[in-house]
Amino acid sequence: MSEKKKILLITTAHTGCGHKSISDSLMDWFVEMPQIEVKQVDGFEDLVGKSVTALGDSYGVVTRHAKFLWKMTWDFGTRFNETYCSLMSTWAEKRFIDMVARERPDVVLTTHPMFNSSLITVCEEHGLDLPFVSVQADPVSVHPSWCDPRSALTVCATDEAVERTLSYGVPRERILKVGFPTRRRFTDMAQRVEKPAYDFSRPARCLLMSGGEGSGMLGSYARELMNKTDVNLTIICGRNRQLKKRLESLLKPKYGERVRILGFVTDIENQMYESDIMITRGSPNSFFEAVVMNVPLIITGALPGQEQGNPEFVERYGLGVASHGVKSLPGIVTRLLENNGAELTRIREAQQKYRRFDNAKRIAEAARDLALQR
Repeated sequence: MSEKKKILLITTAHTGCGHKSISDSLMDWFVEMPQIEVKQVDGFEDLVGKSVTALGDSYGVVTRHAKFLWKMTWDFGTRFNETYCSLMSTWAEKRFIDMVARERPDVVLTTHPMFNSSLITVCEEHGLDLPFVSVQADPVSVHPSWCDPRSALTVCATDEAVERTLSYGVPRERILKVGFPTRRRFTDMAQRVEKPAYDFSRPARCLLMSGGEGSGMLGSYARELMNKTDVNLTIICGRNRQLKKRLESLLKPKYGERVRILGFVTDIENQMYESDIMITRGSPNSFFEAVVMNVPLIITGALPGQEQGNPEFVERYGLGVASHGVKSLPGIVTRLLENNGAELTRIREAQQKYRRFDNAKRIAEAARDLALQR
């Protein structure tokens, strides 16, 4: 039997949940490929120092309380991408070279932009001929560090991402448009169990969340919705424990059983399945998972820079609607439920046409095939 080929998968759980969700979706399929072995590492923990990892850990606090600072960071990285990547090359060089010598990968696959161009440069400086596969995590506002012409393959989720990637000089023949990769527990459930239409004999069930870090004005949205509609509401606060405690004291005494307040959950696919409408910020992992689960979306906003094009993207393809401010939310929910839920039905049909269940599998196969060519 021939020796297995090896893929070094570099991801991280230190800047929100999205990058790790993508790598997990690929691992769902890599484990079924006997020709390859995959070594998954956290780029912050395993390649850079503690001070840089602390910057990654600040993501949740910054995106919750200082979005202007996140916008400044994004803009700096966009305008001075070479400087940004050069710093990462310096920070990660020694540990990455040691890791390559130890693991001897045939392909490096990245799901975070900080470990893409920077590590390609390290390879060039050390005379290493290692093909890189960059799996983008953003469908519209693609950071230039995702888009390196030296990558063997850049995987884009949308036509919009392809056009942005081309604008940064990546050759079209090195771009693979697949669709956004979703973890298998979502795709398996969506294929196994058909989500029922909204039952008008009961109040609508709404799911309110704002990414794994619990950013956004969830309390304000919840109060506006509960005061002006008769919906039942489930709120997922993610890792934000303080937010969960605050919402429990704020909402439970007044609304009782109409509202459920959860922390970080591991069965989000079940929460989506049980919901008639999902209300969330424009975090791509969350809204693409909702599309797979066929839950009509209301997008409440987006992180500046990274997510700013996502609400309009959702509306363009009919996957949901954008809410422009807290006060507009009850009216949008009411409109979706009017005429026996005609608008809900239209959105669900658009999602069914748009969604694909094999995106992660196709990306894993492309990385596998590249490794087998070595």
